[in-house]
Amino acid sequence: MNFEAGTWWLVALIFALALSVVGYFLKRTISKTDEHDRDINHIKQTYVSKAELQNVRQEIRGDMSALAADVREIKENTLTKADFYRTQTATERKIDKMYDLLLEMKKGGQSNG
Repeated sequence: MNFEAGTWWLVALIFALALSVVGYFLKRTISKTDEHDRDINHIKQTYVSKAELQNVRQEIRGDMSALAADVREIKENTLTKADFYRTQTATERKIDKMYDLLLEMKKGGQSNG
């Protein structure tokens, strides 16, 4: 069998094309494998065991209970805005009455003297 130069060129082209396709898929497969290896290493470095997770959850529950107790205490021991305004208004009324009494005493003192 004798092949002409055009035939060898075609065989070389097909061989190069096949080699390129195989190289592409091989590179793609290796890239995916490397990516998966990085992801697995990241997971290995950052994973938490079930016991550790349970400990963290219990700590959080304890902290939340303490916060709830603190909020209840704050609600019981602090003055509400309405109470503050009511007290301020009562204080202002007393001061106004004292001022009025002082004015009456001054007027009464002037008419007597």
